[in-house]
Order: sequence, then structure tokens, then C-alpha cells
Amino acid sequence: MLIAVGSVNRSKLDGVRKAFEMYYSNVEVVGNDVGSDLPPQPIGLNEVFKGALVRALRAIKLRSDAAYGVGVEAGLLCIEGRWFDVHVASIVGSDGWITYGLSPAFEVPMQFIDKILTGEAKELEVVVDDYFRTKDIGEHGGFVKILSKGRVLRDELVFYATLMALIPRVNRELYLSVSPK
Repeated sequence: MLIAVGSVNRSKLDGVRKAFEMYYSNVEVVGNDVGSDLPPQPIGLNEVFKGALVRALRAIKLRSDAAYGVGVEAGLLCIEGRWFDVHVASIVGSDGWITYGLSPAFEVPMQFIDKILTGEAKELEVVVDDYFRTKDIGEHGGFVKILSKGRVLRDELVFYATLMALIPRVNRELYLSVSPK
């Protein structure tokens, strides 16, 4: 089964592959550089959902032989004055059915958020790489790896977001059934 992912980021590809392998055999995950027409750092749940969907739609369009297109977008949410990083996965089937899932979220220190909100940095990864002197942290465990002292990796957040987006697909009869009268 071919899965077209709207990203070439290794953490995203690994997380998507692991999630699909929980339910399907012979999974082949292919990354695609698709862009998203959104700011580099989506802010707010609507932007994060939109980015994930755009990535999924573009991936399946590029790979018409794919069973599914998957888009994963990480973004920032402000809740009660605190900022959180969350991943959203969107899965588009060759039949056009769209499902979504979210990862666990983690709080981002305000000093990192301030640089994004003031325009000093365009995305969280840039701020993190600058502060910790890392390179492409988003592909090497993510900010969550640093904050969790190596106990949680970005591909795990992608895994859970994708797994949650698969729930309606593995319970299709519950999600696509006609409501009882």
C-alpha cells in the first residue's frame, strides 16, 4: 500500500509509517515536497488543520497511485495565555474521504514564542536551532526531544496524530454509517 506524505521530513515519514503499520501490511511511505501556502509557523488550530489538509491533498495529487495522501503540520496554539506545540495529521483517501488526528501537545517556553510573535524568527525550529546550536532539529527528534530530555521524539508525536486520524478508517462503519431514525 502506497502512502504519499506531503513532506520529506524524516521524523514525519517515520511517524506516518509506524502508524500505518499498526493496521496495514506492506506499507510503503513516500515523501513529497509539496509546500503548504501557509506561513512557515502556523498559529492557531485552523491554520494547523489547513496546512495538514493542503499537504495531504497535494501529496495524493502528485502520487495518483497512492492509496492515501497524508499531511502533517505542527503549529502553535495559545490557551489561557500559554503556548503549546501540536501536530495535526490529515489523511485523504483515494475515495476523497478526509480524516484528522491530533498529537499530544507540549508547552513551549515563552522566550521562544516571543521571537515568533515579534517577527524576529519565522518558525519555532529556527529559534530552537539558534538557542541550542542544533541544526534542523525538526528532523532530528524535534524540540520535544530537547524539552523531554530525550524521552519523547517528534516522530512519536507524528505517530500519534496519524494513528488518531486512522481511527475513523479502521472503524469505517461507525463514522460513515447512516444515523438511526
